[in-house]
Amino acid sequence: MTRFLGAANLSTAGIEPAFALIQALHPSLTLDSWRTFAMPLVDQHPLAPRGLIGIQNEAAYLCGLFAYRVEANLEYERAFVVDVIAALDVLDAKAVIRAMIEAVQSRAQRIGCRIIRIRVTRSQGWLARHLENNGLESDGQLMSLPVARSQQNA
Repeated sequence: MTRFLGAANLSTAGIEPAFALIQALHPSLTLDSWRTFAMPLVDQHPLAPRGLIGIQNEAAYLCGLFAYRVEANLEYERAFVVDVIAALDVLDAKAVIRAMIEAVQSRAQRIGCRIIRIRVTRSQGWLARHLENNGLESDGQLMSLPVARSQQNA
């Protein structure tokens, strides 16, 4: 069966419906924290340097979501940096990931980026395998160190 999966910028109206997908993979997130994260990224022009893009299936249900931003890069000038927030499909998660890769490539090219960097967390090993199977290769590591909130920002 041929699948039709489409990609589009997430709109303000899509924030709350997207929360069900978000919560399936990030159960500790609250709707308020999701809104706070998503609001500056939605309703963006297709050539904006940051945004949220959703992947919808044939029934218009959201089955994938990623955030992107354009960053300066010494070697490539402009890098298209992606954080995969969710890729979940009961029938075929591989198809969702392929659709995300196609959307990432298309948007990066339209914006004028010369390299794509997709961040994969330690808990997303399954995603790393699918990305590698679709031609992406590991290019180093991203190291993290949580920073405690200051009393001023609490």
